[in-house]
Amino acid sequence: MERSTPPSLIVHKTDWKAALLLGVAICLLALACMNIIQRQSSLAGLWLPTALLIPVLFHHHFRQWLPLLCAAALGIAAAHAVMGTPLTHYLPYLINNLIEASLSATLLRRMLPAQDPLSGLSSWVKFLLIAVVFCPLVSSVIMMLFILHIHSPAELQSRFATWFMSEAVAILALTPLGLIYQRGYFTKNLTSKRFFELFLTLILTLIAGFLALKWLPYTFAFITIPLLWCAIRLPRIEAFIIFLSMTLMIALLHTSGIITVQPHTTVQIPQGLIFLPLLLILMPANAMAMAMHSLRTEKSHITQSENRFRNAMEYSAIGMTLVSPQGKLLQVNKALCHLLGYEADYLTTLTFQEITYQEDLGKDLTLFRQLLDDEIQSYTMEKRYLRRNGEIVWALLAVSLVRDEDHNPLYFISQVEDINELKHTEMTNKRLSEALHEEKELLHITLNSINEAVISTDRNMNITFMNPVAEKMTGWTEQQAQGQPVNRIVLISKGPDGPMIDNLMQFDINENLHSSVERSLVLHGHETGLFDVQLAVSPLRTLKDEPIGIVLVLQDVSKSRELMRKLSHSASHDLLTGLANRGSFESSLKKALNLTATRQQIHTLAFIDLDRFKAINDSAGHAAGDELLRQLSALMQEHIRNSDRLARLGGDEFALILFDCPMEQGLITVQQLVDKINAYPFMWEGKMYRIGASAGLTQICNPYVSASEFMAQADMACYTAKRNGRGQVFKYEADQKTATAHAPHSSQPPQTGRE
Repeated sequence: MERSTPPSLIVHKTDWKAALLLGVAICLLALACMNIIQRQSSLAGLWLPTALLIPVLFHHHFRQWLPLLCAAALGIAAAHAVMGTPLTHYLPYLINNLIEASLSATLLRRMLPAQDPLSGLSSWVKFLLIAVVFCPLVSSVIMMLFILHIHSPAELQSRFATWFMSEAVAILALTPLGLIYQRGYFTKNLTSKRFFELFLTLILTLIAGFLALKWLPYTFAFITIPLLWCAIRLPRIEAFIIFLSMTLMIALLHTSGIITVQPHTTVQIPQGLIFLPLLLILMPANAMAMAMHSLRTEKSHITQSENRFRNAMEYSAIGMTLVSPQGKLLQVNKALCHLLGYEADYLTTLTFQEITYQEDLGKDLTLFRQLLDDEIQSYTMEKRYLRRNGEIVWALLAVSLVRDEDHNPLYFISQVEDINELKHTEMTNKRLSEALHEEKELLHITLNSINEAVISTDRNMNITFMNPVAEKMTGWTEQQAQGQPVNRIVLISKGPDGPMIDNLMQFDINENLHSSVERSLVLHGHETGLFDVQLAVSPLRTLKDEPIGIVLVLQDVSKSRELMRKLSHSASHDLLTGLANRGSFESSLKKALNLTATRQQIHTLAFIDLDRFKAINDSAGHAAGDELLRQLSALMQEHIRNSDRLARLGGDEFALILFDCPMEQGLITVQQLVDKINAYPFMWEGKMYRIGASAGLTQICNPYVSASEFMAQADMACYTAKRNGRGQVFKYEADQKTATAHAPHSSQPPQTGRE
């Protein structure tokens, strides 16, 4: 398999050294080709200078073509001078060669990707039609116009075929190698085992080709076999090297008289068409090499995707398993094995029904079938599992279904989070949901490949390349952006309405990574809207460490940023009621203490505990209890100020901070809330239920008292209210703590948590 190299736009710095090297190479190739052409042969001669010039022009910017074309012209002229050809005889043909190479390179640049021009069969077919068929035909027609008046029709036909075939075969043999060749290929592989295998394969293939040419009938049919073998066995660049070597060997052997290729036909055909069999054996070999390259690339992508998925699953902090549509556990990770106490091999012999606590199995199966029937996209539920030692463990289960292209179910992805301790200690389900959601997002980010926009510039910060993702995000095509200042095309601000980043060269990636959601980077597209992005800037330097430009990598993170905003909101709110949770409430209490210390404000802290809530749960069910909590939360929220902070601490317990509110006013407000709750009629399934509330208050006036002490005072006052008949509101008194401490055991406060 061909070693993978990171895709990059090939932009060479054209200087006098590069032009000189091209001119020398063109001169040597032209000399060799003219020597072959001058020999008597039934095959058309190869013309390799054009085949070399095409990939050189393809890999360089249009602005760099003029010195390259001049160097190529001088190289061909030097070869003709050595051969003693007058200038007037070869000048029209030289101009024709330059036109053909320029036309071919221009069309290929428009039709093929710059990073990997021959990435698949479709790209190769475009190359074949443009460079091997169309451009040589145009060149042949131009050549005919030069000699139309000096040759007979039969000679014109022969020269037309000879010119076309010599150009087409040379381009098919050499140009693909030039298009895909990476700098340093031979340096990296010269001493490796891979180079030895290439050399051995090349020798065996040339020997097989020589034997077929020398002694076998229908020689080109037999030569196809080793070429196809090389195309299947070797990476495409090595296969193209062998194809070129075979082409050169056939041409040299034939023109030197060692072998003679005669067409198996009695019909007189133009001399140039005798070279057609060589063109026909190169085409299937090239096509097979490209097909095998596409197959290897696809296999590599699949393998990498499977490895990412396997690693993400195996090393996830939460339990994960793949489940078949029949319920069998197909694959499990270490976290799940540790949670349930099974070995992985044994666990995969079970079904999820066998390890589920029976009372929870019915709900799980119902949601399971709804997911199979495409009624829901995923589901989350709390359920109990049976461990191998017989223990029952609580877990939060999240299930999603993977389907094939025909929408048929393949397998379920189940994520199992251990909530046993949270369940027994009555910690909030919101914290668990957040933890599970973060794990799911980390998994999704790991599994999903992200398309990124890539933009490169020259030393003057003018754009030289943009990939299709960059075109889509910025709203500019690569052709429109070419040569434009990067700050004109890539408009990035800190936040949607924040300041623009003027100097991308000095952009600090750490600032990007640690910025807040509100100050995150935003790309302003040209008629394409706004994109939340992550930006990475890498300088381009020469071997002498001289800057020659930068590469920008823009990653569209709009969805993840929106998710972060939602997660930020969810982290501080109760899942059931939408009120602030305990963690958020404690932060608000610290804020109140800070206001007391800095502005001498007095606040009121209240604990509100529902009375007779358990009776509703027991008689009407938990669904009724949940609905009652939501209604009472909305009721209390309506009767307090926007600046006040109401929170659900857990179960049927609520806490309230009345900012900048003295005790007298706070007592009135809380009493009104308790009265509203006591008088609230709750309807459920045609029945009316009554519920009450007890509340305890304390005054926040001393910044040196801890937040936990104030919460304890409010809790004591609430306990006193419930002990004295419920449905009441009590203020905390200094001697209340002592009285509570000496209360008899029979006066313990009733259990108020939800059951």
